[in-house]
Amino acid sequence: MDDIFVECFSTIKDPRVERTKKHLLLDILALSICGVLSGAENWQEIEDFGNENRSWFSNFLNLPNGIPSHDTISRVFSALDPQGFQLSCISWLNRIRELLPETIIPIDGKTLRGSKRSGAAKKALHIINAWSCSNSICLGQLKVDDKSNEIPAVPELLKLLYVKGAIVTLDAMGAQEDTVEMITDMSADYVIALKGNQGALHETVKDTFDLNDQSNTQGLEVHKAVDEIEVDHGRIEERTIEVISTDRLNDQIDPRWKNLNSIARITYTRAEHEKTVIEKRYYISSLAASAPDKILKTIRAHWQVENCLHWSLDVTFKEDNSRIRDENAASNMSWLRKFCLGLLKNETSFKGSIRRKQRKACSSLTYLAQVIGQI
Repeated sequence: MDDIFVECFSTIKDPRVERTKKHLLLDILALSICGVLSGAENWQEIEDFGNENRSWFSNFLNLPNGIPSHDTISRVFSALDPQGFQLSCISWLNRIRELLPETIIPIDGKTLRGSKRSGAAKKALHIINAWSCSNSICLGQLKVDDKSNEIPAVPELLKLLYVKGAIVTLDAMGAQEDTVEMITDMSADYVIALKGNQGALHETVKDTFDLNDQSNTQGLEVHKAVDEIEVDHGRIEERTIEVISTDRLNDQIDPRWKNLNSIARITYTRAEHEKTVIEKRYYISSLAASAPDKILKTIRAHWQVENCLHWSLDVTFKEDNSRIRDENAASNMSWLRKFCLGLLKNETSFKGSIRRKQRKACSSLTYLAQVIGQI
């Protein structure tokens, strides 16, 4: 087994009792990674993939008692520490490729719909993810407590990340004073959406722009930028951003919003069914108002977490169809999918979709070895 893989993953604490161990933890992890890279969607399919390619796995895994059963794999992932597993995966990925400095890090949540347990009155597992726009990988995830929401989970996820010098983007759920303070204290910037959940601040921002529309009696300088993109079927959506510095609004904005340097409004104009639809959204940011293009680019980049991560998890990895009910196992499998997505995106010799790369990895063990960088 590759020394780098051993070095990175040997730091994970084996959750099993010593006398019950028939298979090595590193063997189970390597087998599971290879299985998901090759299209396996559950523990049974990982076991099947291992048995079908046992002679190949024997070249670099110990396998003292053969290929572990799906029950064994399931039990290990049910007990495995999610945070330790994430850190080892990121460490390994960082060692087999040179990661670019982080620029924009969107954070957003996703529900694993198949994990709902109606009989036990348990809600479906909800996980918040941090996405790297520079490296096209998931930087980390955190399970949201059953009786809570994303608000307290976002700061806990931030503690797991290195965001210095990056711009963190969040939807309206992340518009919290404590979250803003943490991002600022970590030497990062932020762009955060505003909605009615932040009543006073949302109202102040909206009123500032509304009054400025009527007559700029406040003497506020408005910085603008325009972007046009093709949405679908040839439709064009125009996005106009207006940004105002908070320098002259200090008496209207609570100082607990740390490093709040600008407020922004984006006006979306698009044609739908021969009608023109106009929508306005509001944002707060630590970025300077004099850089409207940068703020607009950052807001657009936030949707990468939806388009590049969540879409791939649902369409390619069939995450919503997964029936893994154990919360810890479901959380670890969700991370395993994201990690494998990063490895597949990192492999560029074969120009194809993620699904085609999975199929190629399943049919060509040479290509699989190339994707994993030779475990």
